[in-house]
Amino acid sequence: MFYPKNSPVRLVLLFILISTNLTAQIIQSVELEVVGKPSWQNVIPIGKNGLMLFIKTDQAKAKAVMYDGDLQKKWESDVFLDVERAPTAYTFDQEQITFLFRETSGMYYQVLIFDLATGAFKNRGFELRDFFDDQNYVFLKNKVMLAGATKEGAAFYTFDFESEEGKMIQLDIKGKVALQEMIFDEKTGKIHSIWSVKEIGYVNAKKKKGEFIKDAFMNVSVFDTAANVLEASKISQKSGNFPMTAKSVLMADDSRVIVGTYQSKTGQRGMFYLPDYKKNVSNITFKSYNDLLQVQSEIPEAELQKVLKEYTFLMHEPIFSNQSLTMGGAFYKPEYKTVSQQVYNPYDNFSPTRNPGFGRSNTRTQTVFSGYNYAVGFIANVQMSTGKVFSNRIDIKQMSPQIKQPLSFNSAGSVAYCVRGNLATKNFNIGTKPILYKLSDEEPSAANQSFLPAFQEVKFWYDNYFIANGSKNKLEVLKLPNGEKVKERKRKKKQSPTFTQVRKTIYITKIASGSYSQN
Repeated sequence: MFYPKNSPVRLVLLFILISTNLTAQIIQSVELEVVGKPSWQNVIPIGKNGLMLFIKTDQAKAKAVMYDGDLQKKWESDVFLDVERAPTAYTFDQEQITFLFRETSGMYYQVLIFDLATGAFKNRGFELRDFFDDQNYVFLKNKVMLAGATKEGAAFYTFDFESEEGKMIQLDIKGKVALQEMIFDEKTGKIHSIWSVKEIGYVNAKKKKGEFIKDAFMNVSVFDTAANVLEASKISQKSGNFPMTAKSVLMADDSRVIVGTYQSKTGQRGMFYLPDYKKNVSNITFKSYNDLLQVQSEIPEAELQKVLKEYTFLMHEPIFSNQSLTMGGAFYKPEYKTVSQQVYNPYDNFSPTRNPGFGRSNTRTQTVFSGYNYAVGFIANVQMSTGKVFSNRIDIKQMSPQIKQPLSFNSAGSVAYCVRGNLATKNFNIGTKPILYKLSDEEPSAANQSFLPAFQEVKFWYDNYFIANGSKNKLEVLKLPNGEKVKERKRKKKQSPTFTQVRKTIYITKIASGSYSQN
């Protein structure tokens, strides 16, 4: 096992069950420290070309760092970025990566463009005054093409930065729409898209009262860069099972397998897959979450029903290799906690004329967000020739401040996942024992959990490599120098003003798991 000399991260290797053959190993680890008021962070794998870390470091600052395939830093750029939210979406090619930002209030957009070779960047902006819920985009040299929804249905909005002209293009996809996927093929110049559509009906059509959903389906469409429809297909419900979300997998023959989630009329939820929607749109297979989770040792029925009813499923990007389809994901839900605070009121609420100094102390309670709880996940392998499905459940028990994918898998049968802030790896194809990697020796507790370093996300990178990222936060209270003391009103003593900042350490770990085959 190789640990680079310049790696400042000390990772503790712990075997859950003793195994003589290691199938996973840490290749490289790096860490980056930022100080200020950091918020979101994105780790973006760019294949063998490396990966990019993009983090909001302060209220109006961001930092982009590009690493090569060995996690050696290629460049680092500091950016003035006066937006609160994380990028709506991003796209990249061999030369550049672009990020789309939307202001919290108003309809002003920014497109931030980085040169992948040098880190040089430029910022372009435009304003959209029409009602439009953008959901994804493609960047075409000097033109940006947003996809999203208007009040009528699906639409594109294009803006040309040279002519500074924008145009709304309404599509023939009516109803409440949500864009599931938007992929631009540079070779063909085509845009592949998947939309979930809910057709709305009304009990009283004239007054539009008594709204209900008439139908729910998937629209799979291919467009050119002028938003002209080249192909269109509809994936409808089957046996009362309605497709809700979807992604696609490109096959060797350029056909696409559609994979997604569904919900039945009875409330049952699960996943579906459709081998070739162009040949036979009705050749769709549904597998319930109940069947996909009740493998190996069974989950207690009460716990299973709690997951199925209360948790949301976060689907992983499906992959196809060696005539088999791999799909899966994790279940999460937001968690809240009640905190109490003693508040002293010098004036009695029941007597507004009461003299100060005879007040009372009250307890104020409030509910605050404590994070997202990831309970369990699974990966399922579908043999396309026989239709057999093999599923493996993964117990995660992970808390995270953001919605991030806590598990990932590759075509070799290996899976990497976060568990209680640690990183675990396992290969289901050859039955290896799981191996656990820790960022800290200290056992987490309710008191120290928010301050300990923890893995929060793992992604498939390339070949048999995964990339995991985590962080830890340290709150610092600082005082201004003595020479800058101020005298506050109604106080005799001079006090040094204080302010707080967060020292955030980000951990990025490259891990190899499983043997890689190009077949």
